[in-house]
Amino acid sequence: MEFKVIHIVSSLAKINFGIWNAAIIGSDFLFKKYFVISEVWICSDPPVKNDLHTSLHEIYLGSKILSDSNWNVILEREEIRQEKSIVVTHGCWLLPTRYGRQLKKRGFTWIYVPHGMLEPWSMKQGLIKKYLYWYLLEKKWVRNADLVRAVSTIEQNNLQKTLKRKVHCVENGVVIPEKFYKSKKEETFLFLSRLHYKKGILPLVQAWCLVMNDQANKNLVIAGPDEGELKKIRQYLGGNIKYIGSVYGKDKAKLLAESHYFLLPSFSEGFPTSVLEAMSYGLIPLISKWCNFETVFTERLGYECNPDRKSITGVLEILNEKSFDTALSDRNRQYIKENFSQEKIGEKLYQLYKTVISGS
Repeated sequence: MEFKVIHIVSSLAKINFGIWNAAIIGSDFLFKKYFVISEVWICSDPPVKNDLHTSLHEIYLGSKILSDSNWNVILEREEIRQEKSIVVTHGCWLLPTRYGRQLKKRGFTWIYVPHGMLEPWSMKQGLIKKYLYWYLLEKKWVRNADLVRAVSTIEQNNLQKTLKRKVHCVENGVVIPEKFYKSKKEETFLFLSRLHYKKGILPLVQAWCLVMNDQANKNLVIAGPDEGELKKIRQYLGGNIKYIGSVYGKDKAKLLAESHYFLLPSFSEGFPTSVLEAMSYGLIPLISKWCNFETVFTERLGYECNPDRKSITGVLEILNEKSFDTALSDRNRQYIKENFSQEKIGEKLYQLYKTVISGS
């Protein structure tokens, strides 16, 4: 079966890495095994060169900048028939949904992937504006999508209640890294995400100061772009807590390889690729139940760590009395390899695409 997959994202900027990286995972596998061509279309001005993923053009056979000015030109130059093209829009509230709707009108098959942006906590942020936009525009547009994809079973259940329709679930995936070495002398607890209120960074730092502040062999490393929380945590920095800013590429890989625990006490996520990536490097996750990764808890792969000081303090107190569990680290790595590699997720995506293109 020949078809083409067109991923539409709002931006390829590094700060938007989670969304567009989740979009491209599996595309290399789809091309090599099934000869499925994938492209990424960007609904914004061209990003600077350094903002492009280094392997983007290895995974995709092309990319396009999509805007109102070149909209018709791009469609006129499309060489593949519309009925054999699948458009996948990533995220909501922005241009991807709008373009997905318009492409659907022109005969393309449309898959809508909100990536957790319609989760209950997220919907309550900017409540009036979001609900107005949702009921006046977005909800009506989504009704025209051929298929809605969730990235976790919890999001799937929530979306089915919200949309009153069947929702398919295919999780995010990651590229599995090569073997690496972790120090046994020191333990690094890593927070690698946007410094945003949603991520629970402030109660995390406060809890760390209560439990781990005087531990010379334990370090908290905070990495990621600031989105308003740095000024709140700045007073706590120093000693065994350091903020290193944003890290990408080889620097990020090195940081993950050297770290032991991954912290994301978030208020809301779709299904964070960052947790999968960390576990693929053997990190033990300390995450909230709102990360929608329930098997971390049911399979005893990590610790539930919700975005309040008491919850985080309790988990840190447990780990303060323990040495790093290398057996659990290896089990995490193997679990991600067996369930969330780009090959595993790519196969699931292929079956999903076959279903939607055939109309069955």
